[in-house]
Amino acid sequence: MMIDVDTVVDSFSLKPGNFKLAKDDTEKMEGLVEEYISQCEDMIKKYTNNKFKDEVPLTVQNVCLRLVSNMITFIIQRRDTPIIKVNDWNITTVNSEIFTSDLKDDLEPFVIPHSSRSDRIDILAITGED
Repeated sequence: MMIDVDTVVDSFSLKPGNFKLAKDDTEKMEGLVEEYISQCEDMIKKYTNNKFKDEVPLTVQNVCLRLVSNMITFIIQRRDTPIIKVNDWNITTVNSEIFTSDLKDDLEPFVIPHSSRSDRIDILAITGED
């Protein structure tokens, strides 16, 4: 894993109550956080096209931590206040964008470009005729 569960829990002072779990159900909370970390790692790997087989750079770990934070914040906001009143006539839902442009900017040095387009291949046949 790019980051561990304890790092996320300690960084954001998470408690089971944040997830509406029983006060002593840290095991279930840690399971949820671990799943969120896995999902965020997958998003990072797909965005960068980089498997980070060697050591994961600190910048990427930081992006993963912030991405997990965005995910948890979104989940809690969506659960607690799914509708936001903009003014007297307009309402909107909580924005679901968690993989924000600032995170993508920080990952830019780690992006491995890939193309699904094939290059053209020219074939020259030598027949021995003029």
